[in-house]
Amino acid sequence: MADLIEELLRPVAERGRDLLLCVESKYGRRCKAEMNGVQSPYMYVRKHRGPDGRLRLRAAHLPTSHEMTAEESDQHKAMKEFVARTAEAAGLKAYVEKATKFRTSRPDVTVMGDGGANLGCEAQYYNASPGTVLRRSKAHHSAGLTANWITHDSSFHLIDRANWMLTRKATWRQIADAADLPLVGGYRVLVEWRCTVDAERPCPNAKVKTGCGRMHLDWDTPLRTADEGTGWTDFIGNRRGITVGRTLVGAATGSVKPLFMPSQKNARAGSHMWVPAKDLDTWSTYMPIEEPTFQKAGEADDEVHFSGRDAELNCQFGEERDWKPGAPLQRRGLSTLSITVDAPRAAIPRQPRPEDRAPERLLDWRSSAHWAPDQKPCRYCSGSTNLRDESGAPAHKACAETLRT
Repeated sequence: MADLIEELLRPVAERGRDLLLCVESKYGRRCKAEMNGVQSPYMYVRKHRGPDGRLRLRAAHLPTSHEMTAEESDQHKAMKEFVARTAEAAGLKAYVEKATKFRTSRPDVTVMGDGGANLGCEAQYYNASPGTVLRRSKAHHSAGLTANWITHDSSFHLIDRANWMLTRKATWRQIADAADLPLVGGYRVLVEWRCTVDAERPCPNAKVKTGCGRMHLDWDTPLRTADEGTGWTDFIGNRRGITVGRTLVGAATGSVKPLFMPSQKNARAGSHMWVPAKDLDTWSTYMPIEEPTFQKAGEADDEVHFSGRDAELNCQFGEERDWKPGAPLQRRGLSTLSITVDAPRAAIPRQPRPEDRAPERLLDWRSSAHWAPDQKPCRYCSGSTNLRDESGAPAHKACAETLRT
């Protein structure tokens, strides 16, 4: 039985689409899904958690195969050319539609980093399935690339399933003629402020009206850090605006970094964003940096429940059943992208002279072993922190690596 379930649950990418067929089509009749023009008579099996909390297997119709329209094809080609020429203009190597040493990874454009990340860029102008996005992103990750999806639609499944860049809608001609393109999503900056009654930002705790007196750090859109009428500033403070091209080059040269923020409810889900390298360094003194797994966010290890009823012999598409369908796919971001600390980072004592320091021992601060859910005073500066050093004592990363004796 276990082998049969494993075979039924195989991703469509790993088997033929025509492996499972709706029973209506089996008997030579057109099924209801096929007649609606969006779904096909071919099916797949997925795990579904019902309102009673039990996990069951449900058969569902596959969507009709997407055939890229002429407009999508032109936009796709124009964006690939834009990414390649932007990288090459910055002195970086770029390869269009070239397979990596792992045959499963073949990005639209591969940008080789110079001091930064190697990028596997995908230009996406139709809503690829979440499974496709995760599978391709994982393949790029295995090949040593940071997956980066570029799209013009914030409702697409690729959002927050890997690093992404959102542009405004543009024709293929506008993309082909553009020296650069505005970036309107997928990039954030770190804002750090003392919460007082005069602060320009409200306290995250809605119940506090006069300021809590603590420090808040928040990953925010760059628009909020400048005059609302001027648009985004960039990662070095210029007002030329944050663009796709400049962010791509920054990611490849190291001034921009990818960041994954795990969800508080499910560590397999979370928010993917591009951030300034200096902001990531600040954030890492308070929080561990996690690596994305590119796994589906469901609880795959739960036991499957079987009803014991006979199988239906006609198409049930569109009919109301005694079970509720799964919730629609939502943006998988974190409910909050902020933390509160007791002291600002500037309160860390002055670093000693190099000749006074102990031999440097870099710790693996990315490990979950250095993270604790409760905040305690740092053993060096007394500032509040969730981090723990190699001995298990509370310590900021900067303090532990520069002040320990």
